[in-house]
Amino acid sequence: MKSAFLLLSVSLFVTACGLGPDMTKDRVERPPSPTPFIPEKPIAEYLRDGDSAYSAGNFAEALNAYKRAFEIEQREQKLEEKQRSALIRNLAMSYIKTGDTEHARLTIAYGLAKNYNYPIFHYTLACSHAADGDESNTLYRLRTAFNFRDKMPKGEKLPDPLTDSCFESFSGSETFRKAIAEMKRAKPGE
Repeated sequence: MKSAFLLLSVSLFVTACGLGPDMTKDRVERPPSPTPFIPEKPIAEYLRDGDSAYSAGNFAEALNAYKRAFEIEQREQKLEEKQRSALIRNLAMSYIKTGDTEHARLTIAYGLAKNYNYPIFHYTLACSHAADGDESNTLYRLRTAFNFRDKMPKGEKLPDPLTDSCFESFSGSETFRKAIAEMKRAKPGE
C-alpha cells in the first residue's frame, strides 16, 4: 500500500513539474489568425441599394442591403451620425414591415445606445409595438419620442402618429387619440 502511494505521489510530482512525457505533440495546432473582414461592396452601395428598395416598398430586399450595411457599420463605425441614424431607422422599419419586430427592437436598442435622445428611435420602437398590437407600450414609446422632439436635427420632423400607417390598428381607439392629442399639447421634456 505504501509503495502504491509513493508511486502515485512521484508520478504526480513529475507530471506537475513538467518532467513527464512531452504532451505538446498530442495537442491540436492553433488555427491561423482570423481573416480580416472585407465587405463585398462599399457601405455606400449597400445603403443606396437599401434606400432604392425601401422607397419602392420592397422591404425584404431593403432588409438584405441594410443588414449588410449595418454589419459593416458595426465593425468600422465610419458613418456620420445622421447617416447611421437613417440606416438604423430604415433597417428597423424594414424588419417591422417584414414582420420581425424582435430584430427591429434589437436594431433600435443599438441606436438608442448610440443616441438615446434621438426621438425617431423611440418613435420606431413605438411602431414595433404597434405591429404587435401592444397599445400600452406603443403609447409609452410615443410619449418618450414626443418628450425628446426638441432634440430633432434641423430639417427633420416627428411624424404624426394619427396619420402614420404604423398606428392604423389603433385609429379607432379613443385612448390612443386622446393620448396623442395630449402629447402634442405638452411641451418637450414634460
